[in-house]
Amino acid sequence: MIYLLVPTFSRVSETKKFLNSVNSSINKDYKVLIIDDHPDQVTLKSVQQTNRVKIFSSEKELWWVGSINLGIQKIFDKYSLKDEDTIIFANNDIEIDKHSFELLYREHKENYFQIIHPRTFNQNGVEVSSGAKILSYFPYITKHPKNFLEQKTLIDMGTARFLMMSGSVLKKVGYINKNLVQYGGDNDFTLRAKRFHNINTYILRDAFCALDDSQTGIKNHNIQNIKEFYMSFFSIKSPNNIKFRYTLFKDFFGKFGAFFITVSMTINTIIKFFIRKN
Repeated sequence: MIYLLVPTFSRVSETKKFLNSVNSSINKDYKVLIIDDHPDQVTLKSVQQTNRVKIFSSEKELWWVGSINLGIQKIFDKYSLKDEDTIIFANNDIEIDKHSFELLYREHKENYFQIIHPRTFNQNGVEVSSGAKILSYFPYITKHPKNFLEQKTLIDMGTARFLMMSGSVLKKVGYINKNLVQYGGDNDFTLRAKRFHNINTYILRDAFCALDDSQTGIKNHNIQNIKEFYMSFFSIKSPNNIKFRYTLFKDFFGKFGAFFITVSMTINTIIKFFIRKN
């Protein structure tokens, strides 16, 4: 069985596009478990449930991390998860085609003890990050592989736009750090898999997903002025959030190490912002 965990907060039309792409791409038994985190249950009211699509509504606002953790809990509690089953963390703002899914699935079946992700292209056809290799923690230096030559490339921290793994991997890694709330949960899961369980994450060269990031959060490329940039370091809707960056690395490097990594990341963000503006 293939289980897809999909957190949603409104954006019903994107969810329907995602479901259509999944239905066209997967010719095996699958279930999409949608976690509707909107207080008005807009997805629950707008998307039809079937044998393949189940919608769970959160009782309180969970954000991305809480929604994924609720989905993991549902898999553990309601379904007989087998080691050889396939688990996918997916966002509703992407679409996947049949060819890419089959490549991912084939690679996944060749080695259950890995996590894989397709390359990602946005609505403008530009390749964006699908994960990062950490070259140095202090100073914090990363590389985001794009347009690489090898069949798959190793990363330390993956995104969860279409993150595929086996049931055995999910059982070993378990839940995401609940204190991360919105951003960093995908990084936490893949870094935890690598450092605590020796499970590697890869980006697959010939598999692609299409991303619509025109409405996604507070990102550096859509920040308009210095005030917005400053506030991004404290906003729950921004990956620049200092608190959550610190929270992400504290579990792996302790308070002291996480402090210096966070300082280095923040300095990098400031430098890149002003370079981009100039």
